[in-house]
Amino acid sequence: MQFLKKIILSTASIFTLSAALFLSSCAPKNSCDTLVCKNGGTCAADFCNCPTGFDGPECQNKITDRYIGTYAGLTNPRNGQPFHKDTVDVYTASGSMKLSVVRRRRSDAIYTGILDNKTNTVIINDVVTAAMTSIVNVTIKAPTSVSPKRTIIMNVEDYVNGIRTENLVFNGELVAQ
Repeated sequence: MQFLKKIILSTASIFTLSAALFLSSCAPKNSCDTLVCKNGGTCAADFCNCPTGFDGPECQNKITDRYIGTYAGLTNPRNGQPFHKDTVDVYTASGSMKLSVVRRRRSDAIYTGILDNKTNTVIINDVVTAAMTSIVNVTIKAPTSVSPKRTIIMNVEDYVNGIRTENLVFNGELVAQ
């Protein structure tokens, strides 16, 4: 009888252990246990929720990095003067979605704004000085399947006492990152 109890107890133990192992191997895996979200991202429902300014499966990409670089192209200056070669630099500014834009021909005018990633537009508030107001629009197009080039359009309108004194348009392509 003692022998029979040992066999039944051993068999029950083996069955219980096997069932526990089988059931635990069928349990859904939580990839948040192994997924490492970078730059302050948090894992939920097997995906990283990225903070503003970052994207990618693990929040590893800084969004502004795809826009920075040196763009070469042509500027259409005011008063019907001929187009001339020009260069514009785009670089990150302080803040997660801030970019600064500067024309090398006029390096004293640095325009800083917030990147709207949905429209690829750098939103720059009007630049107001004692003598002049500048309205600046900058659109940077990232490469697509249609166009592999990264391009920029920068439009600057300067006003003195409410009268437009300059309307400058720069069109360029990325030449260096």
